[in-house]
Amino acid sequence: MRPADIDKPEQVMACAIKGRLTKHALASLLSPEPRRGFLDACGVIEKSYTDACAAAKDPCLESGCSCVGDVCLQPLLRASTEYHSRCGAEWAKLFAERGNRDGSWEVTLAAYDVL
Repeated sequence: MRPADIDKPEQVMACAIKGRLTKHALASLLSPEPRRGFLDACGVIEKSYTDACAAAKDPCLESGCSCVGDVCLQPLLRASTEYHSRCGAEWAKLFAERGNRDGSWEVTLAAYDVL
């Protein structure tokens, strides 16, 4: 689906929940006020992937995990669509309210690739 084919908020939310839009793209479609809450929610999701990876005791580096206490990119890359989907579900809760949408969200959406 091309961004030009997505013209209703419900369609965008469905794409987000399927993990077809990145966190950056989703954040840019929100007005500034709810954007921080969305990014914080994604941070919690990112930390959960990092913690699960560390708990598996199979670090990316021989010397151990380099992201103790921080977020690691590797588990996010492995989770890929699942990660985007989880962030998309959090985003959809905000985007469902018209007042949380950036005034030019449709124009902004056209600049992004839908995965």
